Amino acid sequence: MREEPKANERMQGGFVRDPITWTTYGLVGYFAFTETVLGPIMPFLREEQDLGYAAAGLHFSAFALGGLLVGVLGDRLLQRWGRWTGLWGGAAGIALGTLLLVLSPGAWATVPATFVMGLCGALLLVASEALLSDRHGEWSAVALSESNVAASACAISAPLLVGAFAAAGLGWRAALGAPVVALILLAALSFSRSRARPERATVVEKGAASGAGSRTLSSRYWAFWALVSLGVASEWCVGYWGADFLDDSAGLTRPGAAAALTLFLVAMLVGRLLGSRLARAVPPTTLLVATLCVALVGFPVFWLSGGTTPALAGLFITGLGIGSIYPLGVSAALAAAPGNADAAAARLSLGGGGAVFLAPFALGALADRVGIGPAFAIVAPMLLAAVALAIIAGRTRPAET
Repeated sequence: MREEPKANERMQGGFVRDPITWTTYGLVGYFAFTETVLGPIMPFLREEQDLGYAAAGLHFSAFALGGLLVGVLGDRLLQRWGRWTGLWGGAAGIALGTLLLVLSPGAWATVPATFVMGLCGALLLVASEALLSDRHGEWSAVALSESNVAASACAISAPLLVGAFAAAGLGWRAALGAPVVALILLAALSFSRSRARPERATVVEKGAASGAGSRTLSSRYWAFWALVSLGVASEWCVGYWGADFLDDSAGLTRPGAAAALTLFLVAMLVGRLLGSRLARAVPPTTLLVATLCVALVGFPVFWLSGGTTPALAGLFITGLGIGSIYPLGVSAALAAAPGNADAAAARLSLGGGGAVFLAPFALGALADRVGIGPAFAIVAPMLLAAVALAIIAGRTRPAET
């Protein structure tokens, strides 16, 4: 087997350039689209199925439940099948779940469809994080940030396509066909390149995967794990219910509110681009505190302003801050678990899945009682707690864990 280029060689000149990494970025972007699209389609799905906020929130919870299961078993699956199989198997499963969602006539079928999407998507995500962390070593913060840049870039198209197809009279379902076509093209490109064939990736990944096992994860890791979980909860409260909030409280039409959510995703993309660049020179814990403070500035403006323009401005600032929480937190957590990337990534999926399982559903259930606006109050304390965890973890030396 040809010798792999060293991490610092792959990182020269900006973005990571090797084909396996770029394929991984593309698959993460595909997952991000399908995860994000649930928020913009929810107002339409609620209307079709006559669902309340809590009942609609079952779709988000089912998606997150899949992540919880992968969080428990994902490292074992990756060690058995390999990370490359986890990536592509997860992508195929997402496509199957998306097809079920599009064809299903009621919540009795659309909820299981989102479960399949969440289960397979979490497997894809865990495989990508473990692969990138071990593959790029000291540059893992940059590689993980770049994968999330790709995720944000693809996620931006979700509300745009839903809003555009709905406004054109084609319906929200038509928007879900584009990512499947993109997946087929990515597979054709990836498997046609000799350097990105499964057998090559498997050789690279299994050496790392075989070292993962039962080593205890440190207290520093668990601090970052909790921070990531809170960041995910905050992100998806806004991502899943933001369109409903803008429709109810900011004076936008339903298609307009779905399309306006793009502003949040664009801001996340900008935040992740900045984070990926700053991660080359600034410690992840310092960046985490800074980006969380930006989110804390923007969220009250989005939530409490009551007007269209200030709400959208607050939404943008919130997304700018929230954008880098996940990639920087994951990078810091994996760095706190050297040689145990599969287990560490799987437990992060457990935390993130639990956050998505509980937080949007709790917000939806509260919205049924007090309204969608007051229900958004649960986000602020989650961001405050994440800041505290970032400070605590930053002051904890690796040797002390």
